[in-house]
Amino acid sequence: MNLKNIPALMLALLCMISLDATAHPKTDIVTLYNGDRITGEIKELDGGILKLGTDSMGTIGIEWQEIASIESKYFYEFQLSSGARRFGSVEDSTRPGQLMVAELGETKELDWLDVVRIRPIESQIVDRIDAYFSAGYSYTRASSLTQTNFKGNIGYENEKSRNRLDARTNLTDSEDRSTSSSKVDASRAVWTDRPGVFRATFASYEQNDELDLKYRLGAGAGLGRFFLDTYQNRMSGILGLQLITEENKSEGTDENLELYLSSRYEAWRFNTPELHLDFTLNLFPSITDTGRVRSSSDLSLRWELIEDLFFDITAYGSYDNRSDGDSGADYGVSTGLGYDF
Repeated sequence: MNLKNIPALMLALLCMISLDATAHPKTDIVTLYNGDRITGEIKELDGGILKLGTDSMGTIGIEWQEIASIESKYFYEFQLSSGARRFGSVEDSTRPGQLMVAELGETKELDWLDVVRIRPIESQIVDRIDAYFSAGYSYTRASSLTQTNFKGNIGYENEKSRNRLDARTNLTDSEDRSTSSSKVDASRAVWTDRPGVFRATFASYEQNDELDLKYRLGAGAGLGRFFLDTYQNRMSGILGLQLITEENKSEGTDENLELYLSSRYEAWRFNTPELHLDFTLNLFPSITDTGRVRSSSDLSLRWELIEDLFFDITAYGSYDNRSDGDSGADYGVSTGLGYDF
């Protein structure tokens, strides 16, 4: 498969999954500390924002700390910052900032700011899909340099797991040379009985002209943990093993077993303009090729311009001390516009 076709395929997929679907009637009530009451359908709480579908205003986002109470007769999954999960319905509260959940006939009070995610249990599959797509283009006349980039991610979460697909393509054209780099990452996190701990499986595809890499395929598994998970930020890490198969332009095809060390940090700012930071750092010390170390990193900053439309800055870096390229390193920074489906 030609990786240059990935952006078009992802865009088509995003268009298909962005069709609206109704999970339940818009009878939920959200009361703010200023006394305002908004009626709609609770779609989810994530990243400190409660998404509420309304008839007159569409889907709106409300900061979790601004909400005094919620009323709903439906069932939800509540995830706490400790990683613990509760399943039940919302009971009437006696004071602002109190969340009472009925679970298996027992009513429990949850710390309001300890709740980091809420998802309707009866929502359709399409309602659990989050997708983001961005594209950027630049042209420098003096050097006849053209740069084009595409990036997208799709996420799906249910009561048992979180699944994610990330892809990016960077194309550079000049008078004397054209280069490209592409990367696709797929991951799955399956929740365990231990709060904050999950089983991780992952796979990747990478191609990079700057590193003289025709392709690299990787797949592996490990254990992960959330070290920080609040309504404002999130930090996780994964330790595992992966097997890679790669082809370099001069050395041919090779296989290696390597450690998989991954960390990810996300943060949100809700004041206008809203900001979302997402940073991932991976380290891959080889087990079968002694002395070889690879690394990769991705940084994304997104500012919301209008509802669901973002200006973003994306940076990436790759390093391989056994690369066929000139320095073993490749990096880039790009800007563009993105849309959150």
